Amino acid sequence: MSFFYRPIDKEIYNIALPAFAGFIVFILFDITDVFWIGRAGTDAVAGCSSGGFLAWLIFAAMNVTTVGANSLIAQSFGAKKLKLARRIAHEASWLSLAAAAIIGLLMFFSSGFIFRFMGLEPNTMDNASVYINTFLLFYPFYYLSQVFTNVFNAYGDTKTNVSILAAAVVVNMVLDPVLILGYGTGYAMGVKGAVIASGIAEICGLVAQFVYLRRRGYISPLKVLIRIPKLANARKILSIGFPAGCTAVVWSFVYPLMTPIISRFGMEPIAAIRVCFTCEDFPYDIGMGFSIAMAALVGQAYGRGDYAHVRELVRRGCQILTLWLVPFVSCFIFIPEILAGLLNPDPGVVRHAADYLFIVGLGEIFLGWELLFQGSLNGLGLSKSYMYISLPLTLGRLPIAYFLAITMGFGTKGIWATVSATTALKGILLCLTFFRGNAVERKLSGFKPEEIRSLTSEGISDSKPEKDDVQEEEIADNVINWQMEHKGKNKGNKL
Repeated sequence: MSFFYRPIDKEIYNIALPAFAGFIVFILFDITDVFWIGRAGTDAVAGCSSGGFLAWLIFAAMNVTTVGANSLIAQSFGAKKLKLARRIAHEASWLSLAAAAIIGLLMFFSSGFIFRFMGLEPNTMDNASVYINTFLLFYPFYYLSQVFTNVFNAYGDTKTNVSILAAAVVVNMVLDPVLILGYGTGYAMGVKGAVIASGIAEICGLVAQFVYLRRRGYISPLKVLIRIPKLANARKILSIGFPAGCTAVVWSFVYPLMTPIISRFGMEPIAAIRVCFTCEDFPYDIGMGFSIAMAALVGQAYGRGDYAHVRELVRRGCQILTLWLVPFVSCFIFIPEILAGLLNPDPGVVRHAADYLFIVGLGEIFLGWELLFQGSLNGLGLSKSYMYISLPLTLGRLPIAYFLAITMGFGTKGIWATVSATTALKGILLCLTFFRGNAVERKLSGFKPEEIRSLTSEGISDSKPEKDDVQEEEIADNVINWQMEHKGKNKGNKL
């Protein structure tokens, strides 16, 4: 049996590759934004980069509800408890709307202080404020879209979602030059236009997601979803999602906190980060594709009690991911100037971007490991396990970066070295946690999944559903059961 292909690979690829394709679509969206915003000037690019830091922070906060929903829906689906899976999706939607309101208000009142703390120049700060304040208007739609995306992912149906995202990005690509530079209208909106174009595209995608989720039977009817549920499973959703959210938020917040250190060397390194993140999207999104696959497959296998398959999936997923990342790492190390120059013509920006890509490229494979093992632990509901590793190493970047860049005089290279070293440590430690950790060993010791057992007693304790709702739920169950049987037959025929 070849190391480069094994029968289990297809199970992983069926979810990971469409998920990766979805992120590639977003890379195209990001590249389009960088291209058109770049024509609006360096201040606009730096403003979007700084505002983008806070947008990532806001997106990271979504994990508080979406990760727990993904984990529990996948486990419920694996255990064939389909009504419970839809109830969790319903509760997660309402929890997410509440979280969006709270997070949005907090960010609206605190963004000005954060930008001042980052030490941005006046023009850059103005652009960053426009970016984040406009983004907050669309935040609830982004949040619901992430909930729906995680529902698709939990069922392993990443292909449908990727098609929807691709259509939404096409809408964004059409709107970008019109709204950013005023093509065809004569009214250039600059940074605000970029955010509005993305927001309109997101709303279009959200509508399409709802339609297809209903067709697949993955969520309840609209008349059920608009009712506020009793949130019987909210505690379990949040107990998994909160550590994941904290980890993601801290990771996203560290770059804004590092900006005062970076900005000591001018605005060119700030603009360079935007360029580098666009290049780094490729290996990062490959890692995210495998992370999504692991969360779904591990959750489903755990839900049906197939613990040996859980270990097999993760071990093979790590091997495949490592092979996929080698070409990207090679490009970062050997041709960083070429990559940076394709996205920004400014020589100073290219120089800083090339330094970043080379140094971070040395530890880029471990970034993939970090993401894969986070997805694997999410599938088991063990988000705390990686939080304890990730938080100290991520926060540790601040004092270490200051020491190397300022105290030792290594400049921005010291900052990039800090990022690379801490990423490598996280990847290695998470690998050891999964294959040697006590928490995973206890989880896979052969007992019935406690999440499903506890949720079964709570999840169906809501008020008695109406007759029409029962019929809708039965139809949805039949659709999903047919899909599961159909996949099983296809697999048998191919074997």
